[in-house]
Amino acid sequence: MFSEKDLVERSVEDMAAEVKELLTEAGRLREEHDRAREKEMLLRTRSVETRPTDAEQAERLWQEAEELHEAARENLRFSTEKRLRAADVQHRIDVHDLIESMDNSDKVWSQAARAARR
Repeated sequence: MFSEKDLVERSVEDMAAEVKELLTEAGRLREEHDRAREKEMLLRTRSVETRPTDAEQAERLWQEAEELHEAARENLRFSTEKRLRAADVQHRIDVHDLIESMDNSDKVWSQAARAARR
């Protein structure tokens, strides 16, 4: 799950902004998924209720519900992909921060060692 963004050096701020954007988009897609599923259930209920009086209308409602079901699945899949991507980028940020903290601790230890020798 690589992106072109993985091939260029970026600042931590850029990566944090990407994480925020990805999570926002994932949340929006999840909400769309939830709304589509609710509408799908309503259409299926109407289809079942309509079947005895108008079979053609019931079939149209059922087909519309099927289309909503597929769209909802796609939105859920995209939402999950975006959350995974955000987690990957956040992991890179965490590793970067860990390396920086280790670099700082090495500097502090070396200064302390020099001070102790004096």
